[in-house]
Amino acid sequence: MRRGRTVVRAEARRRWGIVLGVVTLLCGIPIVVNRWPVSAAEPGVAVLRERMVASSDQPYQGFAQSNGLLPIPPLPNLARVTALASGTTEMRTWYAAPDRWRVDVIAGGTERDLYRTPEAEYVWDFDDNQLSRIVGDQRVRLPRAADLTPPDLARRLLGLAAGEALQPLPAKRVAGIPAAGLRIAPAAGDSTVDHVDIWADPASGLPLRVELTARGGERPAFISRFLELRLSVPDGDVLTPPARRPGMGYALGEAPDVLGALNRGRFGVPPDLLAGQRRRDPLDGTRAVGVYGAGLAQFVVLPVPRRFGSEAYDNAVRFGRGLPVPSGRAALLGTGLLTVLVVQAERTFLVAGLVRPAVLERVATDLAGAAR
Repeated sequence: MRRGRTVVRAEARRRWGIVLGVVTLLCGIPIVVNRWPVSAAEPGVAVLRERMVASSDQPYQGFAQSNGLLPIPPLPNLARVTALASGTTEMRTWYAAPDRWRVDVIAGGTERDLYRTPEAEYVWDFDDNQLSRIVGDQRVRLPRAADLTPPDLARRLLGLAAGEALQPLPAKRVAGIPAAGLRIAPAAGDSTVDHVDIWADPASGLPLRVELTARGGERPAFISRFLELRLSVPDGDVLTPPARRPGMGYALGEAPDVLGALNRGRFGVPPDLLAGQRRRDPLDGTRAVGVYGAGLAQFVVLPVPRRFGSEAYDNAVRFGRGLPVPSGRAALLGTGLLTVLVVQAERTFLVAGLVRPAVLERVATDLAGAAR
C-alpha cells in the first residue's frame, strides 16, 4: 500500500497542470489510395455535427497518431503533457463503450497502456513491469494521450465550440473510409484558432481526423487522425488489464481529491470579472476554477500552490516574456495556438486558453491588481 500512496501523491502533483487540457494538443494506407476520388454520403453540417457529438456509443478499434507543433517548454512535473502538444504520439486503441476501452501509447520501443473498466482505471507500464489501479472520480485531471484520439478530441472541441459557425468540407478518405467533413470557424477575434476541420464516418458520426489551424498559420498546428480503423466491437480479452503475476509491481490508490483541495479555498478563487469577461463555474461544488469567454475564445483560470507557480513562472519567462503588473510578477508564453500565463502576487494563478496574448495581458493586470 505504501507504494500505491506514493504513486497517487506523484499523480496529484502532476494534476495541477489541468489548464493545459483546455484546449485544454506512418500512414498505413498507400498514398495512391488517398488520391482516389472520394465520395461520402454527406448528411449536411448540422446533422453531421450532431452525429459526431452522439458517437460515443460507436465501437471501434484502430491505430491513431497525433502530431503537435506547439512550442511548449518543459513544465515542472508535466513532461508527458507537454510532449503531447509538441510532438508525435502513436496510439493503438480499442473502444467498446464510454466505460470500456483501452489506449496503448507506443514510443521508441516503450509501451504504456491505459485501461478503462466500469470499476476503475488501470495503467500498465511495460518497461517498469508495473500495474497501477486507480479508483474514484477524476473530474479534474491532466490531459493524457487518450484525450487526443480523433473521437475524443473532436467531441471536446465541438463542446467548446457550441454556437460557432459551421461550414462543409470536401470529403476525404481517412483510414480507408470516405469521410464527410465540417469546418468550425470561430466568430470571436480574440481566438487564436483560425479554424478546426473535422472529418467523420457519415453514417455513425465517429470522428476520424481533426486538424487545428492557428490564425496566420499555413498548416495545422495540431492533427489527430486514424491510420487504421475497424468499426467493430473489440474482443473482451483485449480490454482486460493484465493479471497480477509474480515479479509484477502493483499499486492501488484512490484518485486524488483535487476538487476538495480547490474548494477549501487554500489557494484562492478567481475574480468574478477578468478582461471584461464574466466568470463561469464549470465544475459543480467548487468556485476555484473559473472559465471566461465563449466558444473557441475561452480561457481557464486556476489557483495553484506557490511553489508550482514559481517553477512554471521561471519556465514561462525563459521561453516567453515577463509582463509589467501592478504587484507581484507575471510571465506570458504564446505558442501560436495555446497561450499560457502565470501570475504571482498575493495568490498564484495559472491561466491558459486559445486566446490572443493581448487578452491574457489584460488578465495579468486584473489578477495582480486584485491582490493589492
